[in-house]
Amino acid sequence: MSRRRFLALSAAALAAGACRSGGLPDFGGTLRVLNWSEYIDTDDGAAPGTVSRFQQATGIPVDYVEEYDGNEEAFETIFEPTLGRGRPTGYDVVVPTYWAVARMLERGWVQQIPLERVPNHVNVEPAYLGMPWDRGARFHMPWQVGITGIAYNPALTGGRQLRAVSELFEPFLRGRVSMVSEMRETVGLVMLTQGADPSRATKATAERALERLESAKADGQIRRFTGDEFVEGLESGELAACLAWSGDIIQLQQERPDIRFVIPAEGGIRWFDSMVIPSRSGGASAAADWMNFVYDPVNAARITAAVQYISPVLGVREELQKAGGASARLAENPILFPDDETRRRLYFWAGLDSQTEDELQDRFSTITG
Repeated sequence: MSRRRFLALSAAALAAGACRSGGLPDFGGTLRVLNWSEYIDTDDGAAPGTVSRFQQATGIPVDYVEEYDGNEEAFETIFEPTLGRGRPTGYDVVVPTYWAVARMLERGWVQQIPLERVPNHVNVEPAYLGMPWDRGARFHMPWQVGITGIAYNPALTGGRQLRAVSELFEPFLRGRVSMVSEMRETVGLVMLTQGADPSRATKATAERALERLESAKADGQIRRFTGDEFVEGLESGELAACLAWSGDIIQLQQERPDIRFVIPAEGGIRWFDSMVIPSRSGGASAAADWMNFVYDPVNAARITAAVQYISPVLGVREELQKAGGASARLAENPILFPDDETRRRLYFWAGLDSQTEDELQDRFSTITG
């Protein structure tokens, strides 16, 4: 299962606007965007969502498809059969997780962004300009950023406040814990309990973490591995605690303020999903216009208010504050806007070579079932 609720929905192409502003000399069709589900603001009565506003502003028709069901699946069912054989994917923008973007770049499957059409590229948060696989963010622009940490229901932990990943392995939680099905996040967090740094991962340190997971699954400590079904598990009481994604829990807290989310004492895993233009797409100019539009802080703030993940766009906090009400309250959320001390406790998974990561993924998949 993937990071979002995968409802297998697709957005129908909305009506095109009148004249196309700025002209698109190499593109005259529909911009096709493939993204994770429930990851954008949508039309709400008289208030148009991002797709509708973009169409109105540019005249470019958009087919926004919410069927990106996971990175491993996308490689197997979309990227390998098309890009791997020198054919187009049929999409102009796709939004893989950062490590998958790095793998696509390694294979030459991503076009450079025509940055002359993206003046709002200056709004990329500097932390995302220094990725070793794409310094300066010339081939990718982050979509949203999340933190993998701990969520728990105090009523089911006997009032005990959980602060560390290591506590998820304690006997009083046996059979009432889940881990996420993203290998780099779960393995990275377990590595932190063993004193290893996931941003400097080695095959040996990752395998030590896999051994602990294998043992915990075998003895019934871990109930299951999930996508965002941990939300339903927390709601129903099936789970007392779990590894969880920040945005999903912030949304859940609107109805269940009793559910807690914490960045573990050992540290949390930071990840981001990023927009790229696949090789052989004929819509690079329209894709760049889309990227420019969603990197306007006003538009980015609307997306943040809807999905409640960390925005990689400078100026979003100020726009939320200007909006007032619930949006202004989000601007004060320490998970959406972590301070410097918190940021120092957040780790990216290091990019190991593809063969090693495939081997680790295979073992992890065997454990998760």
